[in-house]
Amino acid sequence: MKRFIKKIVSVIGIGAISAALLAGCGSKTTTGSGDSSNVATEGAAVTMDQGSVSMGEARLYAYVMRSQYESYYGTEIWDMEVEEGTTFGDSMKEMVTQQLVQMILLSSQAEDYGVSLSEEDNTAVEEYVTNFKTNIGEDVMTAEGITEDDIRSVVQKSTLSGNVYEAMLEKESVELTDEEKADATCIKVQHVLISTTDTTTTDADGNTVDMTDEEKTAYLEAQKATAEEVLEKANSGEDFQALSDEYSADNAGFEFSFDKNGYDPVNQTTMVEPFYTAAWQLGEGEISGLVESDYGYHIIKCISLNDEEATQASIESAENTKKTTSLEEKLTTMMDEAKYTESDEWKAFKITSGAATTETTAESGTTTSAGETSSETESETETESETATATTAESE
Repeated sequence: MKRFIKKIVSVIGIGAISAALLAGCGSKTTTGSGDSSNVATEGAAVTMDQGSVSMGEARLYAYVMRSQYESYYGTEIWDMEVEEGTTFGDSMKEMVTQQLVQMILLSSQAEDYGVSLSEEDNTAVEEYVTNFKTNIGEDVMTAEGITEDDIRSVVQKSTLSGNVYEAMLEKESVELTDEEKADATCIKVQHVLISTTDTTTTDADGNTVDMTDEEKTAYLEAQKATAEEVLEKANSGEDFQALSDEYSADNAGFEFSFDKNGYDPVNQTTMVEPFYTAAWQLGEGEISGLVESDYGYHIIKCISLNDEEATQASIESAENTKKTTSLEEKLTTMMDEAKYTESDEWKAFKITSGAATTETTAESGTTTSAGETSSETESETETESETATATTAESE
């Protein structure tokens, strides 16, 4: 039967192949403006005072992003208009440019934060290069304009920028308010679950079949009657652990700790809403009435209004979230103020259905503020990314 806890899945990226490339590239940008007299470095796609990214590196980054989206939405997604005159391919191209700019900005600060690539990092980079070449093939690399040096260089820069991001996060200093600390408090409860999900039966031939409507009604009534019986025994003082051992559904679990949103920071799981809402209404030692969810009837006993271990973990999680938010705001400002130059070749590079192409004509290289994007287009791209991430989580 299904477990009534919804597992929280941590998703690094939509495709495993992009994990190294996307490390540390999580901040968002907003609309801004600016200009500079930077001149594009020869052979570069994007040039800044802080460094540059070659055309091959940019093509590689775009290839990875394109591949992971096509694995979910197909190759025709790029010609879809996200707003008048702007295709999803245009939007993705802008996202790639912004992430390249951020990669340059972060990796350029490595020395300031005492960060470098470790031996383990370098080993991982070489493994990535080997795996990429093996999985993609030299024919595709040639067609995409990607060399082994491009792979190595962009993964080194991405890994370094990720290390810088972690160093920056480590140095962030935040303090939780009393309200935030209160919200992080975790209670501890025990519970018995009388399942209502086993709505199949065995026919005369030994096959598993769905219950008829009449059989299902009778089954649900019987399960509710059992739940009421267990609740009466619990209220009369019978041992709660013994009741759980006798009546609880398989894999239901017995003891849980979680915050006001039902989140367990130790096991990284979340309780279903009826369960945690009812639990938080209990005083210490109190037993709930029957609490119905999609999984059946829960009987909950509050053991502690403050599980110290879980609460400490919850506080640390809240602090990390606040630190991340603080850092993301700083990175957003950094991106808004950054100036970069796109080369003619990169400006001509297009992501279209079937392939990424470079147009034969191009505008001259221009300098742009990294914040100078269409916020509406960016929003559409982020929405698609979130959808793909959710799809990954569901599949896991």
